[in-house]
Amino acid sequence: MEELHLQAQSNMAQLTNYYQWSVGFLGQHMGRNIWDAAAGVGILAKFLDNKADKLLLTEYTPENLKILKATFADSQKHVVEFCDLNQTPADAFKAHRIDTIINLDVIEHLEDESKALALFHETLVPGGHLLVKTPAHQALYCGIDEASLHYRRYSKKMLRQRLEAAGFEVVKIQYMNMPGAMLYFLKGKVLRKKTNFSNTIKPGGLGLMNRMIPLISKVESVLRPPFGLSVVAVARKR
Repeated sequence: MEELHLQAQSNMAQLTNYYQWSVGFLGQHMGRNIWDAAAGVGILAKFLDNKADKLLLTEYTPENLKILKATFADSQKHVVEFCDLNQTPADAFKAHRIDTIINLDVIEHLEDESKALALFHETLVPGGHLLVKTPAHQALYCGIDEASLHYRRYSKKMLRQRLEAAGFEVVKIQYMNMPGAMLYFLKGKVLRKKTNFSNTIKPGGLGLMNRMIPLISKVESVLRPPFGLSVVAVARKR
């Protein structure tokens, strides 16, 4: 399973514009002490280098931790730590004075995401912000989700409720990537693929998608999509 996950991350590394689009939702709410919660192999961290004074990178799997430590061994800015979002105590990272947490496509892998959201809320300094992105629309749930070990997909209403239950104030929430949702429907519901979504797309296709993302993001910034591949939210700790 970890090998498949690493392959998926290798594919996702080609979607540089997708990471920039996702982080861009934070806008003026991005601080300087950033926690990349579930940092994978550090793809997102490379985009955050010039935006942060400190980057806390946490991971759960041994292979990802090994890669992160090797990649950022010579950096004074990056701190690599183990984190189990289900069990890590609430005060584990408070000393880092985190004002921004970025959590992309993670909580859908947790049977009970409330512990992770509580950990994020407890870790943030007052006034700090969480950016969370999850798969959207339970109606799209299919074999791709099962192969990716997803417990669920989220609506805007559901994600808002979970964030508010953890004590957050939701600043912004919306669907993103409407064309991606249509492609996902084709791959998952029509063709019935049963592997990670990025692994269903040929490398050339990923490059084309990356080139299209700036246009898609511009259109969706004006015309808020009624559905999308993901739902993204910015939430504040009061």
